[in-house]
Amino acid sequence: MEPQEEKIVVIARHSNSRALLLQSRLAAEGIECFLSHQNLLQGAFSSGVEIRVKKSDVEKALRLIEKSKAEHGIQKEAAVKSLRSVRKILVPVDFSDASLKACSFALGLAARLKAEIKLLHVYYNPVIDIAPFDTSHAYQVNLVNYLHEAEQNARHQLVNLAKELKAKAKKKKSDTRITYSLTNGIAADEIIAKSRKYKPGLIVIGTRGIGHQTGGFLGSVTAKVIEKTTAPVLAIPENCRYTSIENLKNVLYATDFDESDHLNMSRLINLLHPFDTALFCVHVSIGLRKSWQKVKMDSLEYFMEKEYPKYPVKYEIVVSDDIINGLETYMRNQSIDVIALTNHNRGLLAKLFTPSITKMVLGRINKPLFVFKSS
Repeated sequence: MEPQEEKIVVIARHSNSRALLLQSRLAAEGIECFLSHQNLLQGAFSSGVEIRVKKSDVEKALRLIEKSKAEHGIQKEAAVKSLRSVRKILVPVDFSDASLKACSFALGLAARLKAEIKLLHVYYNPVIDIAPFDTSHAYQVNLVNYLHEAEQNARHQLVNLAKELKAKAKKKKSDTRITYSLTNGIAADEIIAKSRKYKPGLIVIGTRGIGHQTGGFLGSVTAKVIEKTTAPVLAIPENCRYTSIENLKNVLYATDFDESDHLNMSRLINLLHPFDTALFCVHVSIGLRKSWQKVKMDSLEYFMEKEYPKYPVKYEIVVSDDIINGLETYMRNQSIDVIALTNHNRGLLAKLFTPSITKMVLGRINKPLFVFKSS
């Protein structure tokens, strides 16, 4: 009976030059390595050279690749280059309880991080050209009057909110700079446009959960802001029992071993370091634990401990039949107050935290949610 051919597994994707270097490194350690430009996952994913090895060599090969990253300082170099302190916080508001909670969180962060706050209110602008060309003059006049009144009411509420927040900041002996901006249009589109122009280090937004069909910021608006902006987003659920970031003690970073994890955990630590918080880094494995997951987690722990030796993080792999169930159970057992994750557009060994998963977290886990973008 002829021996069965061993399965070949894709373990990474890199540029051609980097893939050739890694192939040489693996070969020197006795690991047979195959390179391929074919994309086995989805055609929509970005191109690159796939690195393949025999299934029996996966764990050893991954450890060597992770060690190579450490030696060349790839992740640390990227973090130092891209990491920036939060100096500007954008807070979209609609004067609902959810957005008022967002303001409270933003005030606490701004005071400790020495950041400024920009309030943004978007009021509704009905489409003017929906009426026939020969519509009566009275209709047009009424529409103009409506828009003027809506703008005046919105401006009045926004000015009062800014005054209230400045008074709260002064009461806490904080000199946080608070400005505001008023515009009309579609909420998500205007928030995204303002983010691109203002370039905040963080967006803090109140959200009403997926499927809520009454006023205020719908979960779908928050999800669109997360998808279309590059800035990290802190989403505060309307029914969240927390009213200030000072009340948060335990924070969970859910990792799917994205290349951005090192950078995004660094960003999270820089946001949280002024506060007395404990950080947990957790990966949810579906069905059973895989050997490559421990390799990835060990590598992430190694990088973070070297960069932040005085900021302890607990690293764990949790086995569950469902990502959200696994996160919910862990959060309940560890009394987690806030969850953070990287919103993935793509993945290699796993593709878990996609925009759809982020929406599910917004809808099912009633906790503040930090969302970072995958670079």
